[in-house]
Amino acid sequence: MKIRTTLNISDEIIKETEIAYDTTNRSKAVEMALRDAIRYKKIQMMKSLKGNINFNDKILKDLRSKDRYE
Repeated sequence: MKIRTTLNISDEIIKETEIAYDTTNRSKAVEMALRDAIRYKKIQMMKSLKGNINFNDKILKDLRSKDRYE
């Protein structure tokens, strides 16, 4: 679903975004930049979990091998 909205963004930022994403379509450039920003934030959140979650390697290997043969 797409919605129409009004944003107050400087022309300089819009032009840089259009150049970065090789497009002259402002909506497309902003959407692509937002998707990248969300992806980056998710990666940062996952990285912050490093060392906080313990995995049992044997269980993971067993689960992976079961998936291959089902």
